[in-house]
Amino acid sequence: MASHLSRRSLLAAAALLPLGLHRPGAAATGAAPYRVGAFTVTPLRDGLFPLEPRMMPAAESPAGRALLTGAGLSGDGPSPEPVNAFLIRRGARHWLLDAGCGTVFGPDFNRVTAALAAEGVRPDQVETIWLSHLHADHVGGLLTPGRLARFANAELVVQEREVAYWSDAGARATAPDALRPMFETAQAVLAAYPDRIRRLSGEAELAPGIRAMPLPGHTPGHMGVLIADGADRLLIWGDVIHSRLLQMPHPDWTVIWDTDPGEAIATRRRILDRAAAEGLSVTGMHLAARGRIERDGAGYALI
Repeated sequence: MASHLSRRSLLAAAALLPLGLHRPGAAATGAAPYRVGAFTVTPLRDGLFPLEPRMMPAAESPAGRALLTGAGLSGDGPSPEPVNAFLIRRGARHWLLDAGCGTVFGPDFNRVTAALAAEGVRPDQVETIWLSHLHADHVGGLLTPGRLARFANAELVVQEREVAYWSDAGARATAPDALRPMFETAQAVLAAYPDRIRRLSGEAELAPGIRAMPLPGHTPGHMGVLIADGADRLLIWGDVIHSRLLQMPHPDWTVIWDTDPGEAIATRRRILDRAAAEGLSVTGMHLAARGRIERDGAGYALI
C-alpha cells in the first residue's frame, strides 16, 4: 500500500465505512474471532486504506467505475479497504501474523497494539511474528515512533527472498516510484530486529498445525499461512487480494505495488482456484471477513 496519503482520502474512506463493504457487527479492531479447531484467530483492524482507482490502473475504466458505483461509492473512488493483522492463539501460546502500519501512514492507523491490549496481550508477550511480506502496511507496526523494536521479545519469521529483495540497494535504485518508500520502512524493521529474524525458504512448518505457503508476485517473498486442525482449515493469504470489490470479478487487475504483476496474477488465480476446488476458508490482510471462494463467470466471489 502507498505511504503517501492525503488527509482528504483518509477521511473519505472512514466516511464510507457504513456503506456495506465491511462485515456487519464487526468490532472497531476487526471481525469477531474465528475458531480453527483448537486455534483462535482474531483479526486486528489497524485502519481503513482509501484505495483509489489510480492504485489499480485497470480500475480506471468503465468496468471499474461500474463496480464502485454499484457498491454505492463514487466512480472515482476511493474504496475503503481494511488493513488487518491477526492474533493466533492455541492454549497458552500466541503469535502474530503481520503488525499493521504503525505510524507510517499517519494517525488514522496504528491500532494493532491497542487491539492486542483489548485481547489481554502485551507486546512483550508476543513470542513470534510471522510476516506475509515487508510492505509498510504489514511491518510498520513493528516499530515505535522512534524506529525502535516495539515487540521486545518477538522473533520475526519471513521468507529469505523477501529479506534479500528489500536489502538490495540495486533493487531499491531501480524500483518503480510507488515502491521506493517501502524500502525505507523494510530496512528500518530489519535494522531494529537484527538478531531476531528467522529466514524461511519456501513452504515450512511455523508451528504444529500452521504452515507457511509461498505466494510470490506481489513481492518476491510474499507468503500466506495455512492453519489446520482436524478437518478445520483457514488460509490467511496476505495480499493475494487488495480489493474484494474490484479483484474478485477481475483477478487480472493488479496494484501499483506489485513487484512482478504477471507473477502476482498467476499466484492469485492459482490460489483462488485451489480455494474454490478444496472449499478452503480464506481471509486476508485486506478482507473484512472470512469466507469461501466460488467461481463466478470469468472471476470469483467470496461467499
